[in-house]
Amino acid sequence: MKTLPLRTNRLALDAMAETDAPALRRIVTTPSVGRMLFLFPPDWTDDDARAFIRRTRFTGAPPFRLGVYRDGALVGSVGVGAGPVPDIYYFLDPAAQGQGIANEALVAFLRFLFDDLGLDAVGADVFHDNPASAHILARLGFAKTGDGTATSAARLEPAPISLYRLSAERFGAAG
Repeated sequence: MKTLPLRTNRLALDAMAETDAPALRRIVTTPSVGRMLFLFPPDWTDDDARAFIRRTRFTGAPPFRLGVYRDGALVGSVGVGAGPVPDIYYFLDPAAQGQGIANEALVAFLRFLFDDLGLDAVGADVFHDNPASAHILARLGFAKTGDGTATSAARLEPAPISLYRLSAERFGAAG
């Protein structure tokens, strides 16, 4: 089994430290990021971020979140929920978007989930007005399984989402 941090050419995926709280809060309360996420209200505080980091720390099995670090700086997060087909979660600082970082981080994260933690499949939900995220999932081999509606703490009203699923077998065959 791999141990943390997970490393790629440009990134490290590792447990977040409480000192990451200000950067985490800044990223998830950026309006363009926060409205694409489910949990983080615009008035989320550094104390909320510290509590989140403590609550979602990696303990050897889902659920957990990891920080995505580039050159030692937190630029985003990846995570996985609980359940028989847990959802994955991910986001990046707007300054890190459009550089292939999400794809690079998710490939490493999915390999870890499937190969090291033994998950059989994962899901993901994406708001319809987030085509970049839907594109990333499609590139990774996720199949769209349906549509629904979800709420975001940073949106005024529920919004339509697409539901996705990826099996370990399909991910392994893709790459």
